[in-house]
Amino acid sequence: MDKRGFLLQFSKFAIVGVIATAINLFFLYFFTEFFNVYYMLSAVFAFLIADISKYILNKKWTFNDGWGNFFRKYCNFFIVSLTALILNLALLYAFTEFFGFYYLYSQILAIAISLWVNFIGNKFWTFRGK
Repeated sequence: MDKRGFLLQFSKFAIVGVIATAINLFFLYFFTEFFNVYYMLSAVFAFLIADISKYILNKKWTFNDGWGNFFRKYCNFFIVSLTALILNLALLYAFTEFFGFYYLYSQILAIAISLWVNFIGNKFWTFRGK
């Protein structure tokens, strides 16, 4: 893939990431504020909901991957996402508890950083060759 194709693919991945971030932030806020769930636990629930939508959008739009091997590839995608989640939660906790940022701002920063783990892992493992 040439540089232009790589940048186009990353741009699509980032757009999907923005959509998933909106889903994530909505559910993080919803569970924390309306159900009084501890923000770290809310972040896990929000992650799971956003991850499924992110997988489908990336599979079909970003990487132009067919419906074949849907569940096997989702397992790979989930492992990459879980790695990014661990990083995300560590950053969320650090930014909120140690630096005193509001938890939603902390989450935005954490997502921006973990974006790269997601893209690289999915490009070269889950959807390799796409």
